[in-house]
Amino acid sequence: MPSDKKEKLPVKNRSFDMTSPGVKTGFGRLLQIAGQKKAGLVWSCIFSFLSALMSLTPLIIIYLISNELLSTSVDQSRVWTLALLALGGAVARFLFQYISLVLSHVAAFDILYGLRRHLVAHLGVLPIGFFTRQSSGKIKKIINDDIEELELFIAHHIPDFVTAITLPSATLLYLSFKSPILALSAAIPLPFAWFAQKSAFRDKNGLSRRYHDALESMNSTIIDYVRGMPIVKIFNQTVDSFARFKESVEVYTGFCIKWAKKSTPPFALFSVMINSTLFFIVPAGAFLVIENRIDMSLLLLFLLLGTGYAAPINRVASYGATLGQINEGVKRIDEILAFPELPTTSGKILPSSYEIEFKNVSFSYGSAKVLTDLNLTAASESITALVGPSGAGKTTIAELILRFQDVDEGEITIGGINVKDIPHDRLMEMISFVFQDTFLFEDTIRENIRMGKKNIPDDEVIKAAKLAQAHGFISSLTEGYNTVFGAKGCHLSGGEKQRIALARAILKDAPIVILDEATAFADPDNELEIQKGFVKLMTGKTVIVIAHRLSTIRNTDQILVINEGVLIEKGNHLELLKKGDLYKDMWEAHIGAKNWKLNNLESINGR
Repeated sequence: MPSDKKEKLPVKNRSFDMTSPGVKTGFGRLLQIAGQKKAGLVWSCIFSFLSALMSLTPLIIIYLISNELLSTSVDQSRVWTLALLALGGAVARFLFQYISLVLSHVAAFDILYGLRRHLVAHLGVLPIGFFTRQSSGKIKKIINDDIEELELFIAHHIPDFVTAITLPSATLLYLSFKSPILALSAAIPLPFAWFAQKSAFRDKNGLSRRYHDALESMNSTIIDYVRGMPIVKIFNQTVDSFARFKESVEVYTGFCIKWAKKSTPPFALFSVMINSTLFFIVPAGAFLVIENRIDMSLLLLFLLLGTGYAAPINRVASYGATLGQINEGVKRIDEILAFPELPTTSGKILPSSYEIEFKNVSFSYGSAKVLTDLNLTAASESITALVGPSGAGKTTIAELILRFQDVDEGEITIGGINVKDIPHDRLMEMISFVFQDTFLFEDTIRENIRMGKKNIPDDEVIKAAKLAQAHGFISSLTEGYNTVFGAKGCHLSGGEKQRIALARAILKDAPIVILDEATAFADPDNELEIQKGFVKLMTGKTVIVIAHRLSTIRNTDQILVINEGVLIEKGNHLELLKKGDLYKDMWEAHIGAKNWKLNNLESINGR
């Protein structure tokens, strides 16, 4: 029966929550996320500021040394003192830069860790309908790539922005005291460079959004292509045969080339202007030297400082397109965070029995109606089979019991209590679900059976595996229960994976069991073994079985025939055959399929 102990889930950080007041958008949202580690980033910016100032020290000291060397009487001790100060300034610059980057990276990794945990925790409470509308490639990209790109902004962009503001400002301010005219000459390229940079990365047509769309589409089709590789191989096709994959790669490539061509001319102009200060300083400086308004040592100072102050701007300017991509990625992260959670209750209402009842239930996937005014009952400690044509709504019925999604109208009760009023964690504890397509984690067979329940002793795991008829093949694996699924060539057949899933359900020992085509991929021998395990699993439980193989549900307590989201027949096997409606047609088709065989192989082979 359900355990009173609760499994630990990732903790949600409300500071990332899109429902919290004061949530910003755009660049402000990036700063808001970075503000989760405000103290570390403030100190990082302070050390970045100091590093920028220290980078000026050696150059200014070179100017002072040149003045001393050009004087009539050289003070050697002063020259050596200045040289040591220059060396100290250079060391201090790199030390401060190192401290700044360490602080910003620590803050970035902490923020990314917290954001990923928060996002995964949020995904864990979203209705399954969210995942049916999203491709796995898109979700993978958001969790992995879009969050990872935030590291670049937090760890590098923020300190670099401080340097890009501090160094040019301090340089031009200092130079303006030495010679306002030359300082103005050194600053001439800045407005032109700013205009070119703004033009290069102007996102008029939603380029960042289209870039992410193209990348997500390519990620999704790559996953589909890899999964479909057996079909490609069987039919001796090439990558070109997978048209959607080929098209998505071409669209992504073409988009990147088009964007690069659009941005290249203005960015080239920016690069020329930001690196052209020498062309403005030299003629102006030469004129002032000729006019005896400045000396050669001061011109040297301007050549040293005036040609290098724009280097941080050049580096930060290259972040323009990246920043747009990061911002678009954050929008997509926020779209997931803004998706409403499955409503939960804080009450402690628990059913005393496990009868399942649908009362006037209607449900739709978007505009597609799946269930219409459905009424059905599965008695406590009985076996109910759901049958009907594909797409009739059988799996949807099972998922609604689990609250993978909520009904549009009506209610579903367990023991007379609406499933919405049962705490979600307790609802999950009281239901075991064996899916048609079994998923195993890349972990040991033992942990796949435990499903993270560390307090379950090994002998209980082995007992469950024996009841699921899985102990035999597990023992034959290279490392037995310690064999890691998916590693070193350890791959199981469909029937073996379903027996692992069955062992999970037996170990959980929940009072309600839902089996969704649990023998769909099993061969006859495996199906027989699985059926033996089902007998152990079903004893004393409320069981709902979804099946297309009607021979497996002949002895169930009741059979409910679903067609187009409506209950059209109910009764046991013999009663439904006597009625002579849809169930009888399905049974005759099933028996006919079992007896079908190739009678004329010679004619088929052309002999």
